[in-house]
Amino acid sequence: MNAAGLHINGVGAVSPAGWSAPDLLRVVRAGEALPAANCTRPKAERPWECQVRTVPPAPPEKQVRHPRFRRVSAISRYAAAACLEALKDAGFDTPPPRLGILFVMMNGCVNYTGRFYQEVLDNPAQASPLIFPETVFNAPASHIAALLGADGAVSTIIGNANAVMEALDMAAVWLRGGVCDHCLVVGAEECDWLSAEALSYYHASYVASEGAGALLVSLGGNGPRLQSITGPLSYHSWRERGEALPQLVTHASILIDDRGGIAKHDAAEAAAWSGMAFQAVHSPKTLLGESMGASASLHLVLATLECREQQAAVAVSLPGSNSAAYACVVGC
Repeated sequence: MNAAGLHINGVGAVSPAGWSAPDLLRVVRAGEALPAANCTRPKAERPWECQVRTVPPAPPEKQVRHPRFRRVSAISRYAAAACLEALKDAGFDTPPPRLGILFVMMNGCVNYTGRFYQEVLDNPAQASPLIFPETVFNAPASHIAALLGADGAVSTIIGNANAVMEALDMAAVWLRGGVCDHCLVVGAEECDWLSAEALSYYHASYVASEGAGALLVSLGGNGPRLQSITGPLSYHSWRERGEALPQLVTHASILIDDRGGIAKHDAAEAAAWSGMAFQAVHSPKTLLGESMGASASLHLVLATLECREQQAAVAVSLPGSNSAAYACVVGC
């Protein structure tokens, strides 16, 4: 892939662990699952329990003050905080010129979408036109670009939970083609009852989550580099997926895997990496929940932090669940 060699010069995160990347690292290293709450339906009752782990209220310093953010959905707020943290982490007090943005999501602006369609169903004549613009997939990227005054290319990628790897590939094309000098790659999701309930259909023990992970990537810099990228390894069934996963295995000191705590879903990935010895293995989804389009970005943020602090190579396993598997190493 084109992304090999990119430097991750800044990272930011919003998750159920808190509103910063250090919060994410602290919870994952502690190894204790965060408390979950039951997600209720707005109408009717669900005959089973549906668990979620949501982002805590934003501290005052993380609340974005900008005209665009007066009525935006949660996904935009999470992404904005993560992007601002990534820029600051890279040493930019103000956004740099020629900044590109690639936004990755799986579900998108589900809260305002659900609210808008509910208003249409209840009374079409009174459905608010102010809500509709917040339902489109590209709304969060537009808000982030306006907030940062980005003058580079801006785009949105809709895909599987590991689609951030395709975003990093596109970022590399932009950077090497002179489209931008720096690129913010951010994966984000917001939780709602419908997506949480849909996730529970795959297994009752799944816990839906939300948040955002942002990576500021450039061709140069002092940050850790993306190395040894494997994939995409395409598959059309879980049998093919299981056959492909051993090809992801690579040498590193630390492993961040994609296991979510559901034995039958984790078995193939666990078997693939079982022959390797690591100083530490982290399974963030077992602690934070399944944040879908944000999960892989958060894992890469975590890998970057571990690489910096431990001065060690970190393998990130991103097997996906629908179409393709990836893995990479974040190294110094």
